[in-house]
Amino acid sequence: MPEEAPSLDLSAIDFRPSWAKEPSSSDAPIRAPREDNRGPRPDRGDRPPSRPGGFKRGGPPRKGGFRGSNDRPKFSGPRREEIPAPPPNPFPWLRIAFTATPPAVETVVAQVRQTGKTFSLFDIARILLRNPASYTIDLSSAPKQAEGPFHVADVDNSVWLSREAAVRHLLHKKREELYRAETVEIEPPKGNFPVIAVCGMSGVLLGPPNHHDFERRLRDLQRERFARLDFETLRSRLKMERDPEVIEKWRAEASRATVYYPREGENPEKLSDLAAVERHFAEHYAPAHLKFVDVAPVPGDPKTTAVDSALAPLLNYARTEEERFPLRLAQSLSRALSGAGLRFHKSGNRTTFVSASRPRYLNLEEQAVSDSIRKIIEAIRAKKSLRRSQLLDLLAPVAAPPAEPVVPAVAEPAPDAATPEAETVPPAPAATRPSNPARDAVVNDLLWLTHEGYVVEYSDSRLEAVPPPKNPPKPAVAEESVPVAAPAAEAVPEPNPS
Repeated sequence: MPEEAPSLDLSAIDFRPSWAKEPSSSDAPIRAPREDNRGPRPDRGDRPPSRPGGFKRGGPPRKGGFRGSNDRPKFSGPRREEIPAPPPNPFPWLRIAFTATPPAVETVVAQVRQTGKTFSLFDIARILLRNPASYTIDLSSAPKQAEGPFHVADVDNSVWLSREAAVRHLLHKKREELYRAETVEIEPPKGNFPVIAVCGMSGVLLGPPNHHDFERRLRDLQRERFARLDFETLRSRLKMERDPEVIEKWRAEASRATVYYPREGENPEKLSDLAAVERHFAEHYAPAHLKFVDVAPVPGDPKTTAVDSALAPLLNYARTEEERFPLRLAQSLSRALSGAGLRFHKSGNRTTFVSASRPRYLNLEEQAVSDSIRKIIEAIRAKKSLRRSQLLDLLAPVAAPPAEPVVPAVAEPAPDAATPEAETVPPAPAATRPSNPARDAVVNDLLWLTHEGYVVEYSDSRLEAVPPPKNPPKPAVAEESVPVAAPAAEAVPEPNPS
C-alpha cells in the first residue's frame, strides 16, 4: 500500500532576501524619553526644577518615581526562554540525523513548481517538523560494526539496543497470537504469613517477600506490565500489607497458576511461566521477526513506535533542538530538493531560498521582450512590495458591473381554487464569474517570469524584480577588423583601330 503524501501548507512562509527588503523606520526600536526623577541638584537649592518630572527637596517623589537604587522597580516582563540542559548520553558513538520522507519531498517540489514562488529552506523545514509524518529520525553509529548496533522489530519497526529488550517487546505484542494460556489449580501455600508485598503502581498481590515464588512473580510482573522500568526501581515501589483479608485473597490467587502452550505443533510443549515462554519465543520465533541494522529510522511522532528506554530522552531532546533551529533537517532537505531539480540561492544575510529557477536579471534594453512582459517588469520595478492582486488591477482592471434597475414589486393575484396549481419552476443557477482574458494573460506572463527567474514571488504574493548584478560581466571585446585592399581591376585592352 503506497504511503500517502502528507498535507503541507507552504503559504505561511513570508521571507525575502535582503536586496528585496525595503528599509523602514518602523523596524527601528522606539525608545521612550527618559523620565528624570532624580530631584534637584545640591547647588540649586529649593528652586523648582527646570525639567518636568522633578520634585522639590524633601518632598515626596512623584507617582512612579523612585529614590535611590534600592527603590528601583523590578523587571516583571517576559523572560528569555530557558534552554533545557541536554540529558546524559551514555552512547558517544550514537549519531542522530533528521530526514524528510519521500512523500513530503514530493509535496514540497510539486507546490514550488506549480506556484513558481520562492520559499526559505529553513521555514520549509519548520513546517515539516510540525507534521511528524513528514520526517524520520535516523539513528546510526560512528564506528562500523559487522551486524549493526540496533535491533528492529518488524511488527512495529521499534528500535532496541539489546536483543533481550527487543524479544520482550515482541513477546508482549504477539503472545496471545502464538501462545494460549490455561489456568490450573495447584496446592495453596502453607505457613503463617503476617505480611505480603503489593505493587504500589498496579495493586498486584505478590506474596510474602520470603516466599519461594515471590521473585518469580515479581519478574513476571515486570515482563508483562513494566518492561521499560528497571527491576530495582520496581522493587522500591512495593508496599507491605498486613490486612488479614488481603492476605487471604493472596492465598486464593496463589492456589491457581497459569501455564502456556504454543499454538503451533501437534504436541505443544507445556511452559510453566512467562520466563519459560520468553526462552521458547527467543529460540523459535524471535529470529524471524528481528533484524540487525546499521541505520535505524524512527518516525517523527514518538507515539507511533516504541524505542529503547535509554534512547527516548535523547530523541526527545533532539526533537526540541531541531524545532529551535532545524539545521539537520534542512541539510537533508536541501539534498533531496536539489536532486528533484529545484534551485537554491542565498541572500545578502546568508539566508537560503529555494525556487523553481535561479533568479537572474532581465535587461529590457538589451533583450527583446513582448510589450506585456515589459509592462509587468516596469510595474514591479516602479512600485516596491507590489502584490499579485495589485499588479492585476493595474494592468488589467475589472470594470464594475452596472447597477441593476430597481423593479417595483407587483402583488400577485391569489390563486383560484378551481385553477390547477402551476408547476414549480426551479430557481436559475447562479451565474459564474466570466473569465477575463486580459487578466489571464497577465497571470500566464507572470508565471513565465517567475519560472524563468526574472521575477521573485513570495508566499504572500509580493513581487520583486531581480536587480542588476553588482559586478556585471564585461562584454567581450570584438577583434579590430583590418581593412583589406580591394583587388585591382583588370586592365581592359583598348580596341585596335586597325
